[in-house]
Amino acid sequence: MNDIKDLEKKIKKLSLKTKKEESSSKSSSSLGMAMKLSSEMVAAVFVASLIGYYIDKLFKTQPFFLIFLFFLGSVAGIINVVRSSKMINKD
Repeated sequence: MNDIKDLEKKIKKLSLKTKKEESSSKSSSSLGMAMKLSSEMVAAVFVASLIGYYIDKLFKTQPFFLIFLFFLGSVAGIINVVRSSKMINKD
């Protein structure tokens, strides 16, 4: 009879440990998703601005393409973040 009680205690300990690990992994995956979304936004704006800068330098149209592609990159970044967020919410 003692063996069964010991086994029940071990099962309870393991189930509590598993629940704690699941909750901690959810928070770390949430942090990972937040980092992914923010890096997508920053990358889109940075790459578009960089391309705009070099196009301006090439054609000597100083702020035009930089500003235009900055806003285009911002829109593209927002669209990527929204699309990724929808996919995360589906899961």
